[in-house]
Amino acid sequence: MRVRYVAFDSYGVKSSCIRVETRDAVIVVDPGVASERPSFPLPRGERMALRQRYEAEIRRACLDADVIAITHYHYDHHIPDQELYRGKRLLIKDPEHSINRSQRWRAGRLLEDLEADVEVADGECFTIGSTEIRFSKPHWHGVEDSKLGYVIMVAIDDGERRLLHTSDIDGPVLREVADEIIEVDPDILIIDGPPTYLLGFIFAYYNLARSIVNLCHIIEESGAETIVLDHHLVRDYRYPELLHLVYLKARELDRCVCTAAELMGLRPKVLEAYEAHGPTRWRDWSRLDGCDVLRMLEEAVEKGLIEEGWVTRLRDVLDEECVV
Repeated sequence: MRVRYVAFDSYGVKSSCIRVETRDAVIVVDPGVASERPSFPLPRGERMALRQRYEAEIRRACLDADVIAITHYHYDHHIPDQELYRGKRLLIKDPEHSINRSQRWRAGRLLEDLEADVEVADGECFTIGSTEIRFSKPHWHGVEDSKLGYVIMVAIDDGERRLLHTSDIDGPVLREVADEIIEVDPDILIIDGPPTYLLGFIFAYYNLARSIVNLCHIIEESGAETIVLDHHLVRDYRYPELLHLVYLKARELDRCVCTAAELMGLRPKVLEAYEAHGPTRWRDWSRLDGCDVLRMLEEAVEKGLIEEGWVTRLRDVLDEECVV
């Protein structure tokens, strides 16, 4: 299995597009791209130029693809251009079920009169030679009852190695999604991380805390040799401090947790740009330690927002002195 990390947020664009080549097929997952938000510390012109550059990279990656997988219909996960998919085999998120209104509209617009071999992938497994492409059931795009709808995860197994692309699970926030990731037991795990740039707006601090607990649990229990933590997370230059406990857990267990850019020997664009251009929205923040995360969870339990078991889970994955 050969994996190419075509376009990712750590390169400076909204994307998590990969190209996987096995003995049997070339598979592209989520060929979409969008420009980063104004809070990303690059001038607008540079953000637009990066978007154009990586759209071209994605289009090139799709030229010889046998299969294109689309995990949901946000534009950073599919380019809405029918010509890109002409004559391809498309394995797609169900456009009619477990989907919100805006994604149903986008899916309909893409699929109407599309000249491609289209198959609904939710919960299905497809085999090409010795290569297996297995999709999860629909999962919330982040938290329970998310207005953003649903996504599907995709695992590619060539008989020797297994890769899992989680799509947009926003952390994961939900324990059942973390458990499914561990059960899949990938060698390569590509995970989107919590959208910390939305903290205090549509992403609550206690959901960040749940994501931290789940990521630490995945690092402990998954056998993945490489965990690529990218996409939502690296839209925010505070991420190394906000997810300090996750990176600490990885170092303690000698596990490889990095961005796609770092895997390529590059510095994440959001950190490079912050150092060059300075802060945008966020000027004061501090590193989150175990006590901070514990406080977030306990306050949410008090308000009846989450079950008390989350506090126990935090203590299970962190050293006792971190959460006294």
